Amino acid sequence: MALEDRIRTSVDQALQGLTSELLSISADEITRATAAAEARINGELEQRLSELQAREREESAAALQAAVQAEGARVTAEAETRFQAQLQDAVAAAVGTQLAEAEQRFEAQRTAAVVEAETRAADETRAAMAAAHATAREHDAAAMTRLVESIRGLDGASSLSEVLDALALAAARETSRAAVLVIKADHAVGWRLNGFGPHDTHPKAIALPVTQAGLIGRAATSARPAQAQVGDTDGPGFDPLPADRRAVAVPVLVGGRVVAVAYADGVALGPDGETAPGLWLEAVEILARHAGRCLEALTAQKAGATASAAGPRTSGTHAAAVPAAAPPDAALGATG
Repeated sequence: MALEDRIRTSVDQALQGLTSELLSISADEITRATAAAEARINGELEQRLSELQAREREESAAALQAAVQAEGARVTAEAETRFQAQLQDAVAAAVGTQLAEAEQRFEAQRTAAVVEAETRAADETRAAMAAAHATAREHDAAAMTRLVESIRGLDGASSLSEVLDALALAAARETSRAAVLVIKADHAVGWRLNGFGPHDTHPKAIALPVTQAGLIGRAATSARPAQAQVGDTDGPGFDPLPADRRAVAVPVLVGGRVVAVAYADGVALGPDGETAPGLWLEAVEILARHAGRCLEALTAQKAGATASAAGPRTSGTHAAAVPAAAPPDAALGATG
């Protein structure tokens, strides 16, 4: 074999060996590189996997936490709702119970208060009625005492003029305005007045025709008591009758003949609108009637005294006539 061939062969063999070696080295390096790459890839995969697992765990934990929080919120909300409902039911029940108890207490208190008020009102009413009755009895007793004293004053009068003066005084004691007028022919002439202002000082200046003497003229012409109610304008004739007053005029009769008229008026209603207390209407009538009896008695006494002073005068078998007593109005005219 030629050298060139041997060299070529040797070179080929060397190259083959080198190639084999190089191939062997490349294969090892490739294997090592592949292993390294696989290791790196596996490491990266494991790392990525770990990261993914960690992230998944974190996400799962967050989701779980969110779910737990949401469930907790839901449970809390439901619990709060149930609590509020139970609380409202409990409050409503408590309020209803308290209201019922309060109503019962209020009703009991109201009943007790009503009973107490009724009892107090009844006691006050009884006390007021007792006081009113006591006051009325005192008033009536005072009126009766005053009336008895006035009658005694009339009984103690010793003349016709004194009887009329006592009558005027007694009538004035019964009410705020009173007057006594004598009847002369067809006129009513003032005798004594009380409560009529300037007329009181000059009573005899009053001389009215009976037909113009108002209530006094009615009593004089009818020989019966005459009254005026609240709102009537028929007063004494010489002075207006106030709208809030009642009035009475009572004739003084002597032997059925009107010789004078007692007049009086007074307030009919008190400040509370109730009828004003007093028996002055009846008292004035009693006084006027008793004054008439007193005048009749004095007239009879005067007639008897005149007859006694004249004595019996006989001429033959005929007795002399006894002079008659002067009529009461004539006597009043002489003394007025």
